[in-house]
Amino acid sequence: MNIQEQKNLWGNPDNWVNEGHEWSTYFGTTGNLWNIIYPKFSNYLKGEVLEISPGYGRMTSYLLTKINDLSVVDLNDNCIEKCKSKFGNKIKNYVINNGYDLEYFENNYFDFIFSYDSFVHMTEDVIESYIKEIFRVLKHNSYSFIHHSFFYGSEIPTKNLGGRSSMTPKLFSDFVTKYNMKIISQEDFQTSETISDILTTFYKP
Repeated sequence: MNIQEQKNLWGNPDNWVNEGHEWSTYFGTTGNLWNIIYPKFSNYLKGEVLEISPGYGRMTSYLLTKINDLSVVDLNDNCIEKCKSKFGNKIKNYVINNGYDLEYFENNYFDFIFSYDSFVHMTEDVIESYIKEIFRVLKHNSYSFIHHSFFYGSEIPTKNLGGRSSMTPKLFSDFVTKYNMKIISQEDFQTSETISDILTTFYKP
């Protein structure tokens, strides 16, 4: 989906049946999902943290149990307003962006950047734009944890499962290295009976 399609889809409250928790059913609950993914990045979570595209705050509430300085950025104003109503001043910065950059934040600002269940829908050019911006706003020796798709859209004639965008671990890794960062790990991650995505952890030296 392009940025306008993303905005139209996630800007519609009717598409948030249970505030996003409906996409955790494969794991039983969002809490179970958090307990699975948190150990994968817990050693890197510290200081100033950014969550890209929190939606209605499905993962945000768990991040807030671990850190004090959290900022969120989302393309949709309804998502930011929902997070404001749920979390209030527990979140340091609420930012509505254009869907592909982090211009609100200064260089070398964050110690950790997190995104779950959002990059899976982004087109390649948008993902590259965000990777470039992550390099800019991350401090040196800081980390990012991104959940993205592993889907060959042009090679699969069947229906695109879960609205996944075309992306591979290799292409994502190429973006990371292009902007002078280094891959720590790329892990296959089953998110439903039919969908397997990727969890990529990388850092800025």
